[in-house]
Amino acid sequence: VVYKLKALKRLNLNDNQISELTGQSDSWPQLEILQICRNKLRSLPQQLMRCTKLRRLYLNSNQISLYGLPRGIFNLEKLEVFSAADNNLETIPDALCRLGSLKVLNLNKNKLLTLPEAIHFLQLKELDVSDNPDFVMPPKPKECQKGSGPAFYNIDFSLSNQLKLAGQVAPEQPTAHTDIQQKRAARIRRLNKPEQRNSPGSGGSSETVLRGMRETAKRKHALDSNTSNNGHYNDNEEIAGRRWDEQIERPQLNYSEFFDGAIGHIAGITCWEIENFLPKQLERQLNGTFYTGDCYIILHTMVELSGNTDWNIFFWIGQDATLDKQACAAMHAVNLRNMLGASCRTQREEQGDESDEFLTLFNHHLRVIDGARTETGFWVVRDDEHPTRFYRASGTQKLHVELVPIEATSLDSRYVFFLDIGPRLYIWNGKKCNSMTKAKTRLFVEKLNKSERKGLSELIQINQGEETDKFWKELGGKPQDFQVTSHVANDFVPSRSILYKVDLGQEFIELPQVELEPGGFLKKELLHTRNIYILDCHTELFVWIGKKSARLVRMAATRLACELLSMIQRPPHAVITKTLEGAETQVFKSKFDAWDDVLAVDFTRTAENVSKKGADMKKILQENEMKTNLTALFKNRPPWQTRQAAQEALEDWNIFLLQPFSMFVYENKKFVKLPDDERGQFYSHDSYLFVTRYLLPSEDESMDNSELEDEIKDSDTERIVYFWQGRNANNTAWLSFNFTFKQELIDVLGDFEIIQLIQQQENQRFMAHFNRKFIIHNGKRRTAAQRMQTPLQRLTQTQMYHIRWCYSTIMTRCIQIEATSANLCSEFCYIVTVPLDSGDIIGIVYVWIGNSVHPDDALLAQEIANEMYNDSYTIQVINEGNEPENFFWVGLGDRLPYDLTADYMRYMRLFKCSNDNGFFVVTEKYADFCQDDLLDDDCMLLDTGTYVFLWKGPTASIIEVKFAAKSAELYIQHLRTREPDRPRKLRLTVKNSEPIEFRKCFHAWSKHKNPPRELEKQNAFSISQQEQQKQAPKKSHSTNIFV
Repeated sequence: VVYKLKALKRLNLNDNQISELTGQSDSWPQLEILQICRNKLRSLPQQLMRCTKLRRLYLNSNQISLYGLPRGIFNLEKLEVFSAADNNLETIPDALCRLGSLKVLNLNKNKLLTLPEAIHFLQLKELDVSDNPDFVMPPKPKECQKGSGPAFYNIDFSLSNQLKLAGQVAPEQPTAHTDIQQKRAARIRRLNKPEQRNSPGSGGSSETVLRGMRETAKRKHALDSNTSNNGHYNDNEEIAGRRWDEQIERPQLNYSEFFDGAIGHIAGITCWEIENFLPKQLERQLNGTFYTGDCYIILHTMVELSGNTDWNIFFWIGQDATLDKQACAAMHAVNLRNMLGASCRTQREEQGDESDEFLTLFNHHLRVIDGARTETGFWVVRDDEHPTRFYRASGTQKLHVELVPIEATSLDSRYVFFLDIGPRLYIWNGKKCNSMTKAKTRLFVEKLNKSERKGLSELIQINQGEETDKFWKELGGKPQDFQVTSHVANDFVPSRSILYKVDLGQEFIELPQVELEPGGFLKKELLHTRNIYILDCHTELFVWIGKKSARLVRMAATRLACELLSMIQRPPHAVITKTLEGAETQVFKSKFDAWDDVLAVDFTRTAENVSKKGADMKKILQENEMKTNLTALFKNRPPWQTRQAAQEALEDWNIFLLQPFSMFVYENKKFVKLPDDERGQFYSHDSYLFVTRYLLPSEDESMDNSELEDEIKDSDTERIVYFWQGRNANNTAWLSFNFTFKQELIDVLGDFEIIQLIQQQENQRFMAHFNRKFIIHNGKRRTAAQRMQTPLQRLTQTQMYHIRWCYSTIMTRCIQIEATSANLCSEFCYIVTVPLDSGDIIGIVYVWIGNSVHPDDALLAQEIANEMYNDSYTIQVINEGNEPENFFWVGLGDRLPYDLTADYMRYMRLFKCSNDNGFFVVTEKYADFCQDDLLDDDCMLLDTGTYVFLWKGPTASIIEVKFAAKSAELYIQHLRTREPDRPRKLRLTVKNSEPIEFRKCFHAWSKHKNPPRELEKQNAFSISQQEQQKQAPKKSHSTNIFV
């Protein structure tokens, strides 16, 4: 009963005891979803492959092996999901990799050894091959190993090549165990190739053995018949050897590009016609209908009762066929014989002189039609015919062209019109039309002339009132007393185009409307090469024909378009236009959104360069490999300074500092001197100035600088002014300093060097002057007036500071972070301030010491807390595990899980991937990197010891993203040989969506800074100029600030 349901679309046979599907599986032509999970199937029937509309096939938890999948599975062209988990598959057939629509492939819990190499060409969204312990992924084809060819500028991203360019030794060869797995995988790939399965010389194939046994049995049977007829019979008589022509080995060629692998296994007649040097299979309905100008290949397949298969191969030559069709028919007939392994000869049949054996195939009713269905492969010169068309153009954002009658009364002064008569293209501009529409129409017609007329048509532009007699003649003449009027309605809206798909149904032609994306825009991606579409634009119907569409559907589409034209009331000038895939007209492309075939032009190349290397960029990229520099990926991680070396460096930086530097903060549009008790304390919304004086190193090392302090001259010293800017501070202080205070400082101090520093991007020399007590608060510093009004300001919420250093202890910072227990880590120290509502004590300061903290860092945390807070706070030092519940955990919100180790500190590295130098370069950032090192127009690679993150900036170019992804793969491959015990996994992240594993590598991670807009930059610059003009005469006031 089930097999009688012709309209069945979904069939669920899960959880049964089915061990075999019968041969009537092709009774469901409309079947789209088939579920046969958790059964006892060992194979699928070949008839099931005729369900060409099948989109999802689920075969989980069965007993299917490689030979249980039919070779004709490539007929399921619409298959999107193939799930065969928990089976006995060692690999999959190559035919499965030829399904272009396949998106999901689930093969987990099998016995996979490898997959066909063609798996790399599928556009899969999901591939699951887990729980296959012996599985080895096949190597990518050569063009894929180099990054898909020209898309990656033909750069060889292989590890061996990049190591060679970096001057390093390639990694060691794989182990013996890997060699064994690769050999097993190669064996499976060889067995899986259809041309080797079917080749007559393949001794390891079971099909070949069976064929040999059948041939031996035939010869023995023939010998027995001859001896019995002659009256002689000898049991000891030997079987004659193979003939000389049978011993000739046929060439091992791949004929899959010409003939399908399933051909020759089903009894019947199959025909091919020769088109453009290649055979193209005919529909069964057209078998026996030949054209005098074409050539055909005919295959007659016979299946005996014993199961043996035999073939007869003919090639038919039409009397008007061209020479290329005749030669290709004979050549491909031999190719077909070799593919099948047939022993028959290819028989030539000429029109009017066919043999009886050939005519018997068609019951002596061979239908021959004058003419030719297919094109010759030779070049044919034809004069193009361009029908006259008159279009009205409108729209500013998107140009809309509509066919109108070819007469003068169609003109309207508010629109632009263009007249196409083949050798001449007229553009008529109305007086009231939009200038944007004029420009876009001009570009549209120029593009039409270049793409469709090879630039041979004459372009004539006419404004209203300047028409020539020739123009009016092309429009059919100018009526007497004619005046151009605005006859188009003011509320005119272009008609909406409708796209139909021509489908060949079970018994009739279907014309379903194509569903569009939200917004109703037509996209180029809606057109598939195997289909035919009709685009209804009301006044013009386009029949779009795909390159791989069926001929029967092509003929039906034309008649269907004629019916559709007359079905709806249309103006008399409505027409039907045919367009082929790849040769679409500009009018047709204009109906689709963002269909613009822009040619890539390199404006940086000179005329001399183009004359030497040519203009074909694809050819140039194939010949010349683009320059890259990935050396930084293969260098060792820079070693961190020891504590002793860092202490010595700190003393060396401070020994030449002659006096304590002066400190100023930008406040109320001027720089105010800081008190000494705020030394080393910064605010993220403020900017600071530090004026320092250094003694230049003396050439005489025996002299003691301390004894010559009174004899120091200005020539022996240098002055450096450090400008420190918080990450949330604006540029007002920096602009004011450059335009106003810089000159005043020069008048007071003389010449000096200016070094601009950004928060967490300071240099070691500057950091050394604070002796590891560098504190950064969030927010803005309270002004002097606010401090006088409220000397002791109570906190409104808990504050938390994280003490951490990278590369050198000189770079130690204490930065305020979000107050939550999830930010704690056992390898760091933290300062947590919990406010109190009342009393003389403002709050309690907890110095939290992790269990893995170095004693020097623990002592430093206590000293920093004592300098940050006065007697109004109670300071308590607590070790990890001894926290008071009432204040500490309550102040942090709750006790949340936190990290017990910080292994990422011992592995983390940050790489910048950029093409700022004109070519792609990977550079390693300084070990003391921060969040602001993540640039919006670049890509970054972060190694955490567990993951390698590829961070994509929002404005990074596509080339940078592609090359950065390849660089990340190279880096991971290199680490597999250098650090095999710590394999990395590649993860992608983007701005504002970074995971916690990424964020914790950056000290005091917070929200990203938004880049200023250009308008804000201009406003800030104009404001600074106004401030400069106002403050220019007040030199004495500014000078007193630094006294």
